[in-house]
Amino acid sequence: MTHVTAVLPADRIVVSRRALGKATGAAAIAASVILVLFVLPAEYGIDPTGVGRLTGIAAMASGPEVAGKPVPADAPAANLAVPSKATILREGDLRSDEMMLKLAPHSGQEVKAHMKAGDGFVFEWSSVGGPVKADMHGEKVNAAEGEFTSYWEEKQMSGGKGEFTAPFAGTHGWYFRNKGDTPVTVKVRTTGFYKDLFLPAVE
Repeated sequence: MTHVTAVLPADRIVVSRRALGKATGAAAIAASVILVLFVLPAEYGIDPTGVGRLTGIAAMASGPEVAGKPVPADAPAANLAVPSKATILREGDLRSDEMMLKLAPHSGQEVKAHMKAGDGFVFEWSSVGGPVKADMHGEKVNAAEGEFTSYWEEKQMSGGKGEFTAPFAGTHGWYFRNKGDTPVTVKVRTTGFYKDLFLPAVE
């Protein structure tokens, strides 16, 4: 006897609505189970059943550990002191001074301010007629002859500006020297907290 198996064309296969509904429902249930048991614990740290914690999947949601403690964006730099009342407030009056120095060729002159430790000023100076040697330094109260603290020195400058805070009580300022063959005029301006701005006697 010959057995004949009939194969229906694909367009002739009919699936009942009931079977299709069961398959769709089963797929939805399976997707929900996967979501609750695996996806939520791993991606979002949500573990309602506790399976994620038991299997270690929930730990994936925390991400890699970051060494060190986070630093706030507005944290001050480590090498900058935080201002306080003691460093902000000053005794005495705020004053401003301006001086004009006329330096003959190969001559020099000092400009100084009497200051207490912690006093400070902002300054600006400029030379007209040529560059000068500029030496900023200070002398302590009752310093010996020739005893001073040098802050900086330049052999050829036509101007400078900045701010200065006295590290000790005494006189602080500049020595300007005209090393050229023509006269030079130096203009110095200061604003801050100090006793006065004066020209020491030329020896």
